[in-house]
Amino acid sequence: MPADSAEPGIRPLRYHQVYSVIRGWIFDGVYAPGSRLPAEGELCERFNVSRITSRKAIDLLVAEGLLSRVQGKGTYVSEDIGAAPNIGDMDQLIRKTSRLAKKSRVTSVRIREVVGDDETCRDLQIRKGSKVRETSFVRTVDSKPTGCRISYTPLDVAPAISAEEIKGETMLQLFEKHGVAVSGARQLIGACLADPSLATQLETTVGAPLVRIRLIVLDDENRAVERSTAYYLADRYEHHVYLTRNSIRNTPLNSPF
Repeated sequence: MPADSAEPGIRPLRYHQVYSVIRGWIFDGVYAPGSRLPAEGELCERFNVSRITSRKAIDLLVAEGLLSRVQGKGTYVSEDIGAAPNIGDMDQLIRKTSRLAKKSRVTSVRIREVVGDDETCRDLQIRKGSKVRETSFVRTVDSKPTGCRISYTPLDVAPAISAEEIKGETMLQLFEKHGVAVSGARQLIGACLADPSLATQLETTVGAPLVRIRLIVLDDENRAVERSTAYYLADRYEHHVYLTRNSIRNTPLNSPF
């Protein structure tokens, strides 16, 4: 059996493990900005994986801006890695959204097919002008709106998800339920002001401060299966993160040897 194959029922996520270790090397200074990464063949031997697996991991790091490929010379660590996203726990996000769903109620669910705008098609890696499935709803706590969410998925991704299901489970849970193997996501947290549409949905004033969370969900083939944006009233949103020092990391995981 190939090194990166999997037994039935187990998703082959070896490429993400390779990605995580190389990412750790970069931030720990094992490979400094501007330095050359080992050749692809050497990485395959070091991790005991196929070239396809190694290439997927490198592709993720290139997309993040941590690595760059130079034709005929190899793959190099970018000079500026400060803008690269932090790495988090996808399972933790699923648990967090699940807890939120249990404490709140979903209303005003709408599912329809629309032509994706250029940004949506680009993020979903589909042809410009393609149709996508738009799903939107408002989330309430104690009968008061706290946030709203709008998402876009390719038409062939979990088409059976219904409005009734959305009222009881999160989209991440429903993807898993409908056979979409979620492996990761790109998350961007920022701020904005409520426009007339958002102000109406959230029962607030135009110009009220909102927390904006953008999410691009990836399956186990690194395909974008959802692009969503959630808006929360700033005075009802709190982001809690526990931080640790690099010195207490598991050294063998981040070591190239």
